[in-house]
Amino acid sequence: MTIEDLVADLLTRQWVTDLFTELSERQRESAAISARVRGRSVGNHNFWPFHAPQFPLVTTGAEGSRIEDADGNSYLDCHLGFGAQALFGHNPPPVVEFVRARLGTGTGNGYLHPIEAELAELLGEFVPHCDKFAFLNSGTDATNAAIRLARAHTGRRLVAKFEGALHGVHDLAAHNTAFWYHGHPVQPFPEIGAEGVEPLPALTGVATATPAELLVLPNDTSAALELLERHRDDLACVIGDAVSSSFPFAEHTVPMIKAVSERCAQLGVPFILDEVLTGFRFGPAGAAGHFGIRADLYTYGKVVSGLGIPLSAVGGRAELLDHMQTTGLPLTDIGRKTCVQTTHAGNHLALAASYASLSLLREAGDAYYERTRAKVAKIQEHLAAFREETRIPLRLLGFGDFIGSFGFIAEDSYDDYRRFASAVNPIGLFLLTLMLRRRGVYTLSLPMFFTGDAHSDADIDELCRAVTDSALELDKHGFPFILP
Repeated sequence: MTIEDLVADLLTRQWVTDLFTELSERQRESAAISARVRGRSVGNHNFWPFHAPQFPLVTTGAEGSRIEDADGNSYLDCHLGFGAQALFGHNPPPVVEFVRARLGTGTGNGYLHPIEAELAELLGEFVPHCDKFAFLNSGTDATNAAIRLARAHTGRRLVAKFEGALHGVHDLAAHNTAFWYHGHPVQPFPEIGAEGVEPLPALTGVATATPAELLVLPNDTSAALELLERHRDDLACVIGDAVSSSFPFAEHTVPMIKAVSERCAQLGVPFILDEVLTGFRFGPAGAAGHFGIRADLYTYGKVVSGLGIPLSAVGGRAELLDHMQTTGLPLTDIGRKTCVQTTHAGNHLALAASYASLSLLREAGDAYYERTRAKVAKIQEHLAAFREETRIPLRLLGFGDFIGSFGFIAEDSYDDYRRFASAVNPIGLFLLTLMLRRRGVYTLSLPMFFTGDAHSDADIDELCRAVTDSALELDKHGFPFILP
């Protein structure tokens, strides 16, 4: 039976119909408001292609690990703004108070505020491998800016990225990104040839990159290194992440990325380490500090922000970042500088929220990471015992402190990106998400789990019960956990 046949069959089952009906009834007001917004506004994450939540919620309140919807339902939030608010949960009082004190006192955008110096100095304590920083609005902004800075520095155009890596939604990043954007493995993967992986944009409106613009590297260390050697004179940069949500096995990805980073240094090719997800999540210095990964530029997003106010950063070697900074003589800059600044980049409230949130992290110290790791270990022990008892292949795959997803998968670890993608059960992810919603756990459109100090030990117990009870319910209905 194909996945398409399985979906068609499942949608006719009474228990699935009952699940849909129950969620529709308990979220009537959310559904009504969503319909109103959908009629006039297209950009909300509730309507995001490939990642839109089923039966979207309209949230009316949030505190710590909890959100409330327009129907008055309360949920344990495991989504936490794509993990951006996972450090301390929604609206931590010290951060709220710090920002509130600056409301009505600053200019917002387009000016220089003293908080920028304070935040840059604080970030320098966390990531001393960065000489300077540029503050932007999103992870997409950050990776796009890093690529432009590398091109400005080298005068070259070719960018290399790894198959399956998520670096945002700008045109180069939209190529050969996470497998679910492409419909893999239901849709065939592109060929891997002598020139790497065939470039494949995931989004309509994105023209296929030319061989002069993009080199897509396979997740194979020796093949990647050989391609870099061959294209050394054309490469503006290589961008990679230590581990990603589409290939969440640091034991396999980190050695590959370290080898590529070291070869880039030997070849004189700038290397960009994307820490949008991993920054501050493998300890305070991120993946770079934890694993000893050198780079020329580093990109940060997600938890660098506070209160969900948009903020990202590019950090790294001064000689690359200085390509976007004035000499002090504007006429001298013409034709010799690049620019990634935008109207709202470095908004003083965003900088203030980040400073307050990261100050809390500095004060918490190593104890923060110890608490987070203990929570994740507790879940992993619970799931291991559950698998042993039931033979249901329920796992939590993830990395850092902590970014992950629950799912039904046969093995604990995969050393091949495409084999992992083929092992994922997308129907199981869809149904597990809805069954968790039924039990008061919110995970957006996939059973994602971001955590830090947001979740209490009681929250972790509640989550363990909800996810194992959901798996047992699926098993009762004869759900095929491992697809053929």
